[in-house]
Amino acid sequence: NAYVQVVPSGPGFFNKSSYQSILTAIYLAKKELVLTTPYFVPDEAVQIALISAVMRGVDVTLIMPKKVDSKLVHHASRAYFEELLEGGVRIALFTGGLLHSKTVTMDANIGLIGSVNLDQRSLWLNQEVTLFVYDEEFAGRLRTVQQSYIDQSEILHLAEWKRRPFKLRLLENTLRLTGPLL
Repeated sequence: NAYVQVVPSGPGFFNKSSYQSILTAIYLAKKELVLTTPYFVPDEAVQIALISAVMRGVDVTLIMPKKVDSKLVHHASRAYFEELLEGGVRIALFTGGLLHSKTVTMDANIGLIGSVNLDQRSLWLNQEVTLFVYDEEFAGRLRTVQQSYIDQSEILHLAEWKRRPFKLRLLENTLRLTGPLL
């Protein structure tokens, strides 16, 4: 009995549908926003939206795998962590294996699930689909799954993150420049 909206993305779809819809969901969140993605190489708009949500009083948690199957994406994504942590986004690195879940829950009443990653290539170039499920029961069950990921994660802390070696920071920031290609 839930309302489900199918939102495609990729070349040929009007106004980058998934991208616009996910950004809108981030901006509409009022209490809590939990995002799960294996690949996180956002553009500036997504990054600003996440930090803006925190500034509005929304609890924002980004769940990613600690280890990914692409070293380039692994390092490029970490180039964004310091700004997100400084902005108040909680980052949970899943240690239970390769997390390939792509989900978002918003305010315990909307759940998103699909094939789209939170990276520029997936949002703009790949043929993807996201289901927006407007149902508290579904969102609650999805949030329970997300919590199980958090429970198996290391939570990053800004002070610790800033202490990583200079060579690693240089590598991450260099690979950040290739973000649209990853």
